[in-house]
Amino acid sequence: MPLLRLLFALSLIALASCSSPVRRGSHSTYGDRPGPQGFRTVIIDAGHGGRDSGARARGLVEKQLALDVAKRVRSDLGMGFKSVLMRENDHFVELDGRVAVANRYPDAVLVSIHFNYGHRRRAGPETYYWRTDSYALAKRVQQNLSAVAPYESGNAGLVRRRLRLTRNPTIPCILVECGYLTNANDARLCGTAAYREKLAQAIAKAIRSQSALGDAGMGPLPRPIYAPPSRAGDARG
Repeated sequence: MPLLRLLFALSLIALASCSSPVRRGSHSTYGDRPGPQGFRTVIIDAGHGGRDSGARARGLVEKQLALDVAKRVRSDLGMGFKSVLMRENDHFVELDGRVAVANRYPDAVLVSIHFNYGHRRRAGPETYYWRTDSYALAKRVQQNLSAVAPYESGNAGLVRRRLRLTRNPTIPCILVECGYLTNANDARLCGTAAYREKLAQAIAKAIRSQSALGDAGMGPLPRPIYAPPSRAGDARG
């Protein structure tokens, strides 16, 4: 079976340049297929919430900034998309609960929005993906965010990482870290509504491009990795 899955996955990758639309009503456990095209539903997940504040640094709170950007992405996508917010206010949703919500929408993509915490010298956005069908969307988001981020230093950029919100949903899914709250320059910008609007516009632009073009122009897709679902306590790697 593993060999058959690998052969099937490689055939999909060979066809990916054709940017075939994802079939209606189809789920994929492993994401071993080309990225989505023609979708009109976007699940926007504002990270953390409620008792989970996320990162706190320089007077900023991640859960508040993430929700603000999530609402701005919904607004920037406009009437052309059905935008589903994972949370509309300051309440907590378990990670597995977020996965369950995403799996209710077979023709959607999931974008989880966060802000980062780390060494004070690190700055700039990072975008995480795991599934093959999520690579092009993640790359588009990272490119668009980098284009509007004036400060970048030592950040990881585009990263393949098995997390519960990049591996476990059965739809294309990515996690976006919009900037480092521990970096003075990043924090100053992220604390302004004008910059958060630029971040939201960059994410929305990438979503629209992926829907219109599929994987076209994003280069070869990475091979699928048939790893088990991510669980609490897994190493972040």
